[in-house]
Amino acid sequence: MLAWLLILSALVLGILAGHFGWGKRWTKGVGSRSDGSRSFGKLHPDYLTGLEYLVTEQPDRALDMFLKLLDASADTIETHFALGALYRRRGEVERAIRIHQNLLARDELAPEHREQALLALAQDYLRAGLLDRAEGLFEKVAEAPRLRASALEALRGVYERQHEWQQALDAYRQLVRIKAAPLRLVASHYLCELAALEIERGAIDAARTLLRQARRESAPFPRAALLRAQIADRQNDRELATRLLRLALNECPELLPEELPHLLELAGPEKRDVLLSELVAQARERGGPDLKRLVFAAIAADLSGAAPMRDALESVFTQDATLNAVWQAAGGDEQRVAREVGALLNHAERYRCSECGFSARSFYWHCPACQSWQTFESYALVKLR
Repeated sequence: MLAWLLILSALVLGILAGHFGWGKRWTKGVGSRSDGSRSFGKLHPDYLTGLEYLVTEQPDRALDMFLKLLDASADTIETHFALGALYRRRGEVERAIRIHQNLLARDELAPEHREQALLALAQDYLRAGLLDRAEGLFEKVAEAPRLRASALEALRGVYERQHEWQQALDAYRQLVRIKAAPLRLVASHYLCELAALEIERGAIDAARTLLRQARRESAPFPRAALLRAQIADRQNDRELATRLLRLALNECPELLPEELPHLLELAGPEKRDVLLSELVAQARERGGPDLKRLVFAAIAADLSGAAPMRDALESVFTQDATLNAVWQAAGGDEQRVAREVGALLNHAERYRCSECGFSARSFYWHCPACQSWQTFESYALVKLR
């Protein structure tokens, strides 16, 4: 209720500003005092009714009454927009919509304020999940040069949520033309989404063309290598698929828990230990968390008993203070450690978005929560430190 009182108090002040001409001159005339200002005696009766609703804790009725009285003038227009934005942030979208619709219903609204009100109403619809309505208004606002960048960026977000990847790519390219585009990495992901659809349809040549475009936009780009590996696998070119998948894992080690079993399947049982030995050597060479990430991926895939992983597992668990406690509690028994940690990993949320903290058991290129691209990191690795 305190927040409501603050919001409606601002609205009341806006009405009074319009009535008394605060910040501007009034011409003298009927209903004006000798100093040019208006008197309280000329306040509209509905204003007092609105105050009564406010005092009796009927905020919706008070809002309707005050909106009817508030002139959409240069002195009060910002009050409308500030209130609408505040309601939207608080999740009270219906009230924000009413405020912006009230503005748009006024014939005397200046063109620039009408454009701003359309943008605000589109943002209200977007917050309410009314994507079709939001899309239509954003497209209309995008025609106005002053607000084009904001509208196109919002449209790009709408298309992402609807998985309309070609339209999202078109909006991105329009943003490029006005020098307001996000990172080129985003365009690469749009192209990969389109390529994945072509792969599903069996249009391999079209998919390859899109993946080449994705690599031109952003390099290195592990997702393109991953999709190229899928194509090679479908065409029974296991050697190429293995090489491309290793490239993807080298560029994005976070994919190891998801793709290590697939990589070993491509290599075949006879090459398993050789491949694991190479992966361990590469992880040791790179340093940092890579060896730990590989060990956890091997445990999750029930590969900790493989000969190349034994020394790596002991190294990881004895050189980390927290993990060493687990190692000591298990008496240095590798298989027992692997079972206990594996049980945890099987029930853990393996990944976390570095932007918003959203966590999940599966890897996402596009965070479902904050819509960021390529921000997932190995979460189990963090939790077990």
